[in-house]
Parts: sequence; structure tokens; C-alpha cells
Amino acid sequence: MTIFKYALMRGIRNPLSMIVNCIIPLALIFVRPLWADGSMAGLAFLGFAIMNGAFLMSQSILTDKIDGAITRILAAPITMRRYLAENLLSCMAPVTIQMLLVSLLGFILYDWSLTLSIAIFLCYTVLTMSVVGMAFAWHCLFKTKEASSSGFAMVIMCMAMLSGMLIPTEILPGILEHIGVIFPAYWATQGINAVQEAGVFNADFWLAIAAMLLFTTAFLLYGGKRRII
Repeated sequence: MTIFKYALMRGIRNPLSMIVNCIIPLALIFVRPLWADGSMAGLAFLGFAIMNGAFLMSQSILTDKIDGAITRILAAPITMRRYLAENLLSCMAPVTIQMLLVSLLGFILYDWSLTLSIAIFLCYTVLTMSVVGMAFAWHCLFKTKEASSSGFAMVIMCMAMLSGMLIPTEILPGILEHIGVIFPAYWATQGINAVQEAGVFNADFWLAIAAMLLFTTAFLLYGGKRRII
């Protein structure tokens, strides 16, 4: 797990990444107006923070591409599959720990049901995986961090706006109401809505989880092409 440890340490040494991944998600659960009286408004801010944090952690793979480290790594007895898997785990680790604590504190502080707590943890953990996979594929298209970061910031904003995470999709005009289905964030939102309406044991919830996993697989297959990275 050498690649995992190196990528994790490199990611959290970035001050901005440390704040977004290790402080903001947990801090949000203590902002009582976002959660009091059954409100779930905090989930939108939580999702937005998670997507930004996942991208910041994923930048290590772009660094490896720019400085040529990826070529040296793959020259060793390390496969592309292992390289991507360990980088994926390193990007997910901080957020997964935060989401575990958020779900537990929501259960304690705001009387979330056990199924809701589990669903939030599962949905947002899989969302993190999807966004990291998307970021890996995105980095393949750029040669500088500046170009990649500015472009992906717009992608994250579009995901948040069109997925129903920040505003209901029902109020969006025309085709914009349906375009969110192409984003993992849409399915995370649908999964949480399904749990709130019918509990965790319903097809819509598991469909949302499956959709995000499919997104992750597609992104990793694209980003895993050695000729691109």
C-alpha cells in the first residue's frame, strides 16, 4: 500500500484539502439550523463540500502525470489497476471517516433513524468514489493543474445546480430538469430522497447506488488508459 500512503499524505498536506476534507464536513453537522426540526438542508452543503474535497485529493494523480512519476511507477511491478485503486482509496479515506462521524452525530444529535444514517453514509461515500473517478478521467484531459482545477470547479457547480442538490430539479426550465441524470450527484440526491420517503429497503435507493457505481466504473476505465495518463 505504498502508493496509498504516499498519495494520502500528499493530499492532506495541502492546507485547503485538509480544511475541505477533514474539517468542513464534520463542522457542518454542528450547524443546528441546517438540521433542526427534521431539516436536511445541510445535505446540500455537505455534498458540495465532499465533491470539492474529492477533487482536491485526486490532484495527486495529475501531479504524477505532469512530473513523469506515473511513467516510473508503471515501470515497476505495479499495474495500472493497482495504481488507480490505491489512489482511489487514498482520496476516499478522509471523506469516508468524516461521513461515518457525521452519520453517527446525526443519529445522536438530531434523532436520525438508523436507516437514514446508514443511507446518508452509503450514498455520500459512493458519491465520493464517483467524483474521484470523474476527477481521474478529467485530469487525463489537461497538462496543468490550473486548467484542470478551473474547469472542474465549473463542473462541480453544474452538478450541484442541475442534480437537485442545491435547488429542486422540478423548478428548472425545459430540458434542464432532466439533464442532471448524467451526474453522480443527481443519483446521490435521489437515493436520499428515496430513503426519506420509503426507507432503505426500496428499489429506487439501490438503483441510485448502482448508478453511481456504474459512473465510477466508466470513469476509471477511461482514466485507466495508460496512453492517456
